Amino acid sequence: MIYMKLAAIGLTLVLSTTHATALELTAAHVNPPGEPSNVAFQELAKRLGEGTTGITLQVFPQGQIGGETDALEQVRFGALSMTTVATASLSTFAPSAGVYDLPYLFRDGDTHPWIVADGEIGKEIEAKIEAETGLEVLGWWSGGLRHVFTRGTPVTSPEDMAGRKIRVIGSQVYLDSFNAMGALATAMPYGEVYTSLATGAIDGAENDISGYRNVKFYEQAPNFSLTGHFFLFKPVLANRSAMEALSPEQREEFDRIFAEVTEMQRGLFKSNFESDMAYLKEKGVNVVEVDRAAFAAKVQPVVDKLSETYGADLVQRIRDAQ
Repeated sequence: MIYMKLAAIGLTLVLSTTHATALELTAAHVNPPGEPSNVAFQELAKRLGEGTTGITLQVFPQGQIGGETDALEQVRFGALSMTTVATASLSTFAPSAGVYDLPYLFRDGDTHPWIVADGEIGKEIEAKIEAETGLEVLGWWSGGLRHVFTRGTPVTSPEDMAGRKIRVIGSQVYLDSFNAMGALATAMPYGEVYTSLATGAIDGAENDISGYRNVKFYEQAPNFSLTGHFFLFKPVLANRSAMEALSPEQREEFDRIFAEVTEMQRGLFKSNFESDMAYLKEKGVNVVEVDRAAFAAKVQPVVDKLSETYGADLVQRIRDAQ
């Protein structure tokens, strides 16, 4: 069914690109309503549609096309124009992206990541990703700092993770990091997390505060511990042929609007944090401050091992970026 739907999308793209004055792009992502990437794609579609060069963007949100891996494959195949995915998903296709997933790599969630991604280091990593995937990296969106949420006992220290099934993204660095904290790291599709929490199949999961609120995970796991263990980049990747179909005027307009929407998307994560926090407290969520240094110490062996893979010099350059 997914491939039939995508074939139709691809046909639309081919037919649209035969006319220089009109071109329909397509995008898919897994994010729910209210999540900044969802909002950003809707805004991108709106502004492009209001533009003067004939670009339109059709967006398929909330996993309508499938999961992140499905979307990436279809962008590579050419049935979709673009998508945004977690670097943890991208690293399956582009191992170079995995360096961004090291735990406790960034000092914060709203300044340090962009110093890196928008600077010289980011351009180096982009070039590697493009070589590995054949796709174009349009830019870097924010997935925010990720935190742990649980049923039952809240997580106040690494010791509280011992023996508890915590759902994580199915990336080796996520699995290794949570196992190092003492948890039983459990990979499963994102769409199954709410039900698994409700049935007790898992004891908790991890996500950014926006995802925790918008999917209403707090209904089943009312303890939200501010571990900040990963900063999640959400690169926006495009099929190179789809972007090359844009005329120079269309590409100029697209780049301008995309840059504006990127700033908006990043800003939403920062501005939404306080409102999300207030909302969760109103819902009775137990928000727990933790000693992040204690968690960072537990995952240091994972960082040391992966630094050998990505290069200790690169990891240190990222840490030191000002």
